[in-house]
Amino acid sequence: MEIIITTNRWKNDPNSRQLVEYLQANEAQLSLEQSILYYDFPSYADYDASTFRPDVLIFSPSLGFVAVRFLDSSLFQRSSEGLEELDAALDDFVGNLHSRLVKSRLLRKGRTDTIVQINSAILHLDAKETFDTEDVESAVCNTLPAFGDFLKSLLVDPLEKNQAEEVRSVVEGAKALSRTAKRKVSDSDAQPLAKILSDVEGEIANFDEKQRHIALVDVGGPARIRGLAGSGKTVILAMKAAHLHLNDPNARILFTFYTKSLRSTIKSLIAKFFRIYSDSDPDWKKIQIRHGWGGRSIPGVYSDACGRISKTPLTLPDARRISKPEESPFGAICRELLETGRVEPFYDHVLIDEGQDFPDSFYKLAYQLTKGERDKKSLVWAYDELQDIMNVEIRQPKELFGVDASGTPYVDLDRSSGAAPPGARNDAVLSRAYRNQRDVLISAHSLGFGVYGNIVQMLESAEHWEDVGYEVLSGPLKIGSDVEVRRPDQNSPISISDIPDFNLIDGAILNGLAEECEWIATEVERFIGAGLNPEDILVISLDDRHARSYFRKLTTMLSERGISSNNVIADPYNEPPFTIANKVTLSTVYRAKGNEAAVVFALGVESVSLRTRDGRNKLFTAFTRTKAWLRVSGIASGAKQVAEELKKARENSPYIRFEMPDPAQIDTIQRGFSKKQQIAQAARKKYLESLRKAGFSEEEIEEELNSSDVIE
Repeated sequence: MEIIITTNRWKNDPNSRQLVEYLQANEAQLSLEQSILYYDFPSYADYDASTFRPDVLIFSPSLGFVAVRFLDSSLFQRSSEGLEELDAALDDFVGNLHSRLVKSRLLRKGRTDTIVQINSAILHLDAKETFDTEDVESAVCNTLPAFGDFLKSLLVDPLEKNQAEEVRSVVEGAKALSRTAKRKVSDSDAQPLAKILSDVEGEIANFDEKQRHIALVDVGGPARIRGLAGSGKTVILAMKAAHLHLNDPNARILFTFYTKSLRSTIKSLIAKFFRIYSDSDPDWKKIQIRHGWGGRSIPGVYSDACGRISKTPLTLPDARRISKPEESPFGAICRELLETGRVEPFYDHVLIDEGQDFPDSFYKLAYQLTKGERDKKSLVWAYDELQDIMNVEIRQPKELFGVDASGTPYVDLDRSSGAAPPGARNDAVLSRAYRNQRDVLISAHSLGFGVYGNIVQMLESAEHWEDVGYEVLSGPLKIGSDVEVRRPDQNSPISISDIPDFNLIDGAILNGLAEECEWIATEVERFIGAGLNPEDILVISLDDRHARSYFRKLTTMLSERGISSNNVIADPYNEPPFTIANKVTLSTVYRAKGNEAAVVFALGVESVSLRTRDGRNKLFTAFTRTKAWLRVSGIASGAKQVAEELKKARENSPYIRFEMPDPAQIDTIQRGFSKKQQIAQAARKKYLESLRKAGFSEEEIEEELNSSDVIE
């Protein structure tokens, strides 16, 4: 039985804890092996701000739904009145849940009914008397065994696997990611790419159960989420923000990020998730979406914090003036603000996206801005260590948040994990990547590490390769040994193939800026002619020095073909939308971070230094912006090595093959697990190996993991 605890009320709710212990102890007898138990979830709100949710909601493919509320006689002068009130509240909740389920064609039976039964029960475990239940529709149980008997009476033929998965996706909010309007494909033969992209977007929308679990669970303290580009970190944080707001509309929630152009995407995601459960929009005064720094017309975490203490925010020139050696300007101003000693807690919850790009002092500022005791602060940060353009080493919580006068870390994930409720993990790793096609992701990793050229960085261990979704086939990673890793299908589940005239990965080596722009403009026109929209296409300049020249020329050439463009670097002082309907997006790699498109053109690759981690990370980040097709271009001999490495990567896919370098000669990307976490991961690996040896298929293994409390 999977357990999803969504609020911190759990620790003060002995009735629910007692119920969970009983259900776990009698799981097999009650047909709950494939079940999910939700605590304080879901919560539905109407226009009057009335909220309907059970204490516990149980879903089993064999039982359907059972919504449970507890009756505590001490809360009421007359217990019978309390009973009727709870029954009415459960009736409202059941109606709301039914209205969501009946919208699914897969779950609908007739026009108004569903294939899923929904029942309700009221548990009065401290009852010293019986009640008149004649007018009560819910089952009333005075003991846990009586409730167990009630569950047994509900047993029916189980739902099929795809039906049960659909139920979960509806209840857990995955439908928020469904497209509001389906992509129109009038002629599949004339618009082959439109049909392919429509199918891909449909698969991406229903993100997996592990992602949803991480988003919904309240770990009761600080938490870290790690994963590749496209593994769903931003989506998870957006879903978490929406549910925090639903559970406590008065709580102040901060969602902060590094890439300015990401703001509109974040706001849209939060709103979509919130509207799944509410008839109104979020209160944007309570959910504050803030860039880390801010700007003249853009509120930010730093500028807001300064405003609250009547301090004038420092400008970029000021920041450069006060920064210490090897300290970024942003790091300097956050440090200077903290040194005032005037920063006070302001937010109930703080969510940090793109955490790899923020300096340590920003994390310390976020810690100071978060209310709560040391190990109970609701502070969640997400990062991708392989997408660190700024070349910052992987940092542990001790480095990020600092230590007190006695040297004790303010944040210790091992220390705080002991208070986590059942089913909660405060250090989650996302191995499955949904955004990128497998060949694209493998090519991005190959060039990002430099395995087919000069290796500049490497993961620290075989276990680290597994964290990011690969299987190590060659045994121990020893210096000078031949290494072979493979990316299995299940960790890159979205797949399209080459079609005539439109290879998944392609490129060109040109003779000058104008010729490169001409090639890109022609390719853009071809993609649009095959059914894609202009906004499906993103052009990223890897040549920072000449980006404006590239985009001026490209804008003109696209215009001559009747194609409009959206140059997001044209106005450096404001926050233009990254994607505009009927316009091709033109961006640098820095502005593109956190965004995506169906087609990505990475131009100016000759400007990238292949001997530095910074240069190769820029390639990795640019390549991983695409959901489907990748085009790579550069000028003359400078682009030749990139083209050769890309060719080798594609030929070897789904494998990456290389000779293990000397870690002393390169940058080693640390895995970042504590000893306790390493032991837990090793136990999980051993468990998976035992299942495979026992003959379990990968699909059966995934079912087993989802239905058991296996270490993640």
